[in-house]
Amino acid sequence: MKAMLYLINMKSFFLCTLLLLVGCSTSNEVNIPDDIETSIWCVSEDNIAGSGTYELMDDPQYVSVTEMETMDVLNENSRMALLNIDDKIYAYPYDYTNKYEVINDSFGDLHLAFSYCPQTESARCFNRKLSDNQTIKMIASGFLFKDNQVASDSDLKYFWSQMSSEGLREESKEIRLSTVNIIESAWSIVKDHFPNALVFNHPDFVGCNCDEEPTPINYNNQFGVIHERNVFSDITHLFNYDNFKNGIGLDYAIVNGKTAMVVGSKNKIFFNAFYISSTMSFTPLNEDQFPNILSDNEGNIWNAFGVAIEGPRLGERLSNPKSYVAAPWAWKDIFEETIIH
Repeated sequence: MKAMLYLINMKSFFLCTLLLLVGCSTSNEVNIPDDIETSIWCVSEDNIAGSGTYELMDDPQYVSVTEMETMDVLNENSRMALLNIDDKIYAYPYDYTNKYEVINDSFGDLHLAFSYCPQTESARCFNRKLSDNQTIKMIASGFLFKDNQVASDSDLKYFWSQMSSEGLREESKEIRLSTVNIIESAWSIVKDHFPNALVFNHPDFVGCNCDEEPTPINYNNQFGVIHERNVFSDITHLFNYDNFKNGIGLDYAIVNGKTAMVVGSKNKIFFNAFYISSTMSFTPLNEDQFPNILSDNEGNIWNAFGVAIEGPRLGERLSNPKSYVAAPWAWKDIFEETIIH
């Protein structure tokens, strides 16, 4: 009798879970798989919380900086991510990306998903084309792993830790998401230095109550550069804003067997990291030349996204290790080893 009651209770639990998932999304946005309850987490379930799904955003609309300024919905310190594709800059204000947490877009053959987790204050940009050449649409699953967003595909087949990009369930444990580096900055910087940027525009800003909890720059957060090893045993090299408060600064770390150069400025509110060769040496530019940040021994000038805008390497882009900004506690919770510079 006890065993029968146990089975009934377990079935009731899974049914309630499915009803909750369906209730948090619309049927034309997310398909709930019949066997979601049989999926096995590859991590301790003690570290998994939450349920439900966020709305799928796969048709983002953008407006100009001038149009966004006219709307008067962002303040000077509003935090946002900047994505550079070819010669265009796309800005994603965190004040109202929270509605979705994941925003899908395509740029020619490049299929990306911008993701922001408000708990861990981490923003990343994932390549939606997987290693098997399958292109997926991504959502925030509603689950949290150690308080960090669990990203998923819209069919809820695959689940990943947003910060580590590692698979969390059996179906995705061998699939590690690749990423495109983004720069975290503020609305004032975008207006002053990227006036031609295209700004993600929430389709219903007035109705979404997005401005109730504005997201300002947090100078206590850390920039992390990831040395990839195995699942959740990556090493992260961490850098603080205060180490870059006297103009554009440089620091270095050995990452994935290569020399990585970290460039940042507290005043201009940016970090980025680039792999550099032993034949090249770089010098930071004065802040009044931003968004150009570096010169080198070959006569090139490089901008904040690592693109040569002048010199013999004109148009070339420096390659990046995986790197982004997140809350200090989140780096320690998600990754096995952290090194503070």
